[in-house]
Amino acid sequence: MRLLLDTNMLLRLCHPSSHADVREWYRGWLNHGRAGGDVEFVISAVADYELRRGYMYTLDRSSDARQSLAQLDELCQLWEVQQISARNLHDAASMWADARRNGIPTASDRDVDWDILIAAQAKEEPAIVVTSNQKHFRRYGVEARDWHNILVPEEKPGA
Repeated sequence: MRLLLDTNMLLRLCHPSSHADVREWYRGWLNHGRAGGDVEFVISAVADYELRRGYMYTLDRSSDARQSLAQLDELCQLWEVQQISARNLHDAASMWADARRNGIPTASDRDVDWDILIAAQAKEEPAIVVTSNQKHFRRYGVEARDWHNILVPEEKPGA
């Protein structure tokens, strides 16, 4: 199972003190993978950028930002960071225009629509986008689920 982390999930995994439930879920998947289970976490370069810029901006004012940035660096070393390709940008531009023509944009016309770039990445290299705003991704034909709905398989006794 290939799990592409949206920015809101990556933020929860990087926070030094909050979201223990998400970190427990993540550890469960890591243990499942170590036991031979099929799981691959992928970090979107878009999500990395969104978080990294905020952490770097507040480094001199927040110990949480320093710890979060260190955790982000660690996760980026551990898992693939999926880079944005020219194809992603072309697909995202097409999806952006279609969404506006159909009256269903996910961001204002002047904002960079980060979700649509992540959706394009998930389409290029199929993955389940782990997010708390599935609606934004599903409208682009991408499988997106809340982490609560991606259950860690239970190990079978004697396995």
